[in-house]
Amino acid sequence: MTKARNPGALLALITLATTAIGMALMPVGSAAAAVGSHRTSQKHHAKSGTTVRGPRMWMPDAAGGGRLSRTRSTVTVSQTANLTNQMVTVSWTGFTPSSSVIYDPASANYPVMVAECDSPKVTSWSQCYGANNGGVEGAFGPYGPMNTAYSTTAPNGRGSLDIQILIASQNQLLGCGVHHECSLVIVPSQGGNTLASPAVCSDHSADLGGTAEGQFAFSRQTGQCSWADRIVVPLSFVPAPTDCPIGSASFAALGSPMLDRAMEQWLAALCGQRDPLTITYNPAITEPEAVADLPTGLGDVALTSRPGPTVIGSRHYAYAPVAISAVSIAYWVDNPVTGQPVKTLRLDPRLVAKLITQSYNFENEGCGHGVAPPKIGCDNAVDGNPISLFADPEFTSLNPQVMTPAGYGRSFQIPTVESGHSDMTWQVTRWIADNAAATSFMAGHFDPWGMHVNTDYMGLKYPNDTFTGQDNYPVIAHKYSPDFPLSSVDQLQAQNRDNGTDWETDDTGNFPKDPVEVPGERALFAIMDEGSAAAFKFPVAEIRNDRGRYVAPSASSMAAALPSMATTGGNHITKQVDFSKQRAGAYPLTMVIYAMVPTSGTSAKKAAAIARFLDYVAGPGQRRGLQTGELPPGFVPLNARMRTQTMHAALLVARQSGGHPKPSPSSPTGTSSPGDPPSTASQAPSPSATPTAAPSPTPTVRVVTIALKSAQTAGLLRYALPALLIVGGLVTLAGASSLIAGTAGAGVTERLRRIGRLRRRSRSKS
Repeated sequence: MTKARNPGALLALITLATTAIGMALMPVGSAAAAVGSHRTSQKHHAKSGTTVRGPRMWMPDAAGGGRLSRTRSTVTVSQTANLTNQMVTVSWTGFTPSSSVIYDPASANYPVMVAECDSPKVTSWSQCYGANNGGVEGAFGPYGPMNTAYSTTAPNGRGSLDIQILIASQNQLLGCGVHHECSLVIVPSQGGNTLASPAVCSDHSADLGGTAEGQFAFSRQTGQCSWADRIVVPLSFVPAPTDCPIGSASFAALGSPMLDRAMEQWLAALCGQRDPLTITYNPAITEPEAVADLPTGLGDVALTSRPGPTVIGSRHYAYAPVAISAVSIAYWVDNPVTGQPVKTLRLDPRLVAKLITQSYNFENEGCGHGVAPPKIGCDNAVDGNPISLFADPEFTSLNPQVMTPAGYGRSFQIPTVESGHSDMTWQVTRWIADNAAATSFMAGHFDPWGMHVNTDYMGLKYPNDTFTGQDNYPVIAHKYSPDFPLSSVDQLQAQNRDNGTDWETDDTGNFPKDPVEVPGERALFAIMDEGSAAAFKFPVAEIRNDRGRYVAPSASSMAAALPSMATTGGNHITKQVDFSKQRAGAYPLTMVIYAMVPTSGTSAKKAAAIARFLDYVAGPGQRRGLQTGELPPGFVPLNARMRTQTMHAALLVARQSGGHPKPSPSSPTGTSSPGDPPSTASQAPSPSATPTAAPSPTPTVRVVTIALKSAQTAGLLRYALPALLIVGGLVTLAGASSLIAGTAGAGVTERLRRIGRLRRRSRSKS
């Protein structure tokens, strides 16, 4: 009887083969770059900020006079290159101290405005969208929201704010993009006698309560002196997929709105290659819809996080990991004393359940608190509950440092969420359903402080994949308004707005939108993808995992969640977090995104294009950075096992002979390995019945190379696609290195020789 092979040697063999394949799968010229990928990743990951010096600012004194500062001001923008639709932080020193910490255009003296402008050389107010608006926050124009931000300066002359950067697809008037540089203009209110003709900027007698207020300083008619001291910081952008000419796309991908930011960078790089690969991608289609659309021919690849079918009709599908990200609970909660955003906030599953079921007695709508009820009566569904999240003893026990915000933010805390069927919603409600305290609350039991669920939601079973409003009380029915697509959720949060309306109509018969919440007085929550939360610099909540730890999404906490993932469904690839097996530092809402790709019934030309896409994603597309083609913030690179699974799926697509990866304890394309948790049953229903494959025999590993046809020329590609196959028989490597050497270089050849030596050593020991 033949002895069992040494498992350590076999694991080493698989590791070396995976490394060789990872390099050989890259397009020509990229394999050598992978050797220094760690150093390159760190260099690219560093954000490119800029600090510039500005003029000396006016410094008033208590006696009503003042002087210019002895030192020049400075402005720092956290990122000025490789920009896309995102948020950047603008900070300053040496500015005139403001009269209050909360910005108000009609009362705060010496505030600061930042606006995005259509050129790196700014001479006119009209070049900056919304700048000539009297300092009004969030007003709308014909091209969308005014792209301005306002703040105040502390007594030490320092201050900061975040501003959203818009690209051409969001604002055609500015037209910012890779072929059109733009800028930020920073305008410090400097008062001056702007009522004289000409204006006398050295006369500050009318500053306080006059020309130093935002309503005068940020207007073409009365802001000449402030405009004269403007500071301009140029901006440059990364290419976007919309910059690529798309004639006849190679294939269409649908689904996974949370992957949008990574897809933007990947597709821009692929279409910019010497042999362009053009792909249409629609992130406005949710994951369940994308899977359902494949059989209809509306798409070729579905992007999903939950297990789907491996056979639909006569077509077979495989699943390829493409990215790791997470669901984030973003918030703006401002300290009423300092006016600054709260940076740390904790939520447990029961608190999130309270928010998404609108279980608070907002503005005493439930009555019973000694306050006159609303004129439309009482909402008995929340009668007796705390007046807001900030009055909830459960929240205050977790967040003793968080005070009730001022202004409109104190009234309602109803999160903005995505509408429709969504894998992200499924993951959030799975997390809630996994928690005994939250499940008990949802069933109608009182929490330890006597609070109960909004009774209109009693009987709602989690998990499910849709957020729906069930409270018909007019105030809440108008405030709770899930939005679509997912990108609208992050845009609302960036613009300091929710998606609700007033329950009463205005003079025109319309329901007025809820007002913009002024920075310094905000209490806004949104459930969104971590890629967008990271791009927009939103504070995100630390949430409770099953180990009792409160963890925020980060590269390390998402990576810590991977060992607790268990395979779900019958495709032997897709995994979801097993909450009971989490490590202490694991973020529970971590998700792996998969490409559901056809392994039969697809033309050779289209199959080659899909395989090329998977090849790129598993290779250069996993380098973290801000450049086109890289993995943006908010995502974690695939581990070696997942990259091998993606490469194997690429091979199956290219061959078009059907099939999908089979389960195997030692195969790189299987579902377990030393250190992996055992598989558990999935909680997620499959969109359709999934055939179960018969167990495969004890596997061995073989490196195979095939040639793919170009998506455009139908000739041989200039690279070979190797993959690890699960086959019976002996480990066979003979001839593989000669097939790969011509495209991957001597480095890969030597690695394969080492694999061969290790294979022979393993066989001799057996």
